[in-house]
Amino acid sequence: MKTLLFCLLMSVLYNPSNNDVQSSTPHAFKPTDSSRLVVFETDVQPIFTSHCNPCHFPGGKMYEKLPFDKAQTILDHEVGILKRIKEENEVSMIKEFIAQQKK
Repeated sequence: MKTLLFCLLMSVLYNPSNNDVQSSTPHAFKPTDSSRLVVFETDVQPIFTSHCNPCHFPGGKMYEKLPFDKAQTILDHEVGILKRIKEENEVSMIKEFIAQQKK
């Protein structure tokens, strides 16, 4: 419950209307913005939804082996996943998420 409240607070405090960064991800993200908490469900999972759906999501042929709607899959397969995501902003977001999870 505390984690959920913290995430909600962070999403309210974070203002994604930064005009310096243009991205197709839901929130603008600067790779140097390490103070911002990257949330899997709202920041990282939409990247995989746009690139890896339907195969790696429920009902897809790869879901049983590599479910991309689970954060642990991303953490366990970091190298392979980062090879396939090409947009620099998305790669930065995923790398920051992974780094925050390792802390």
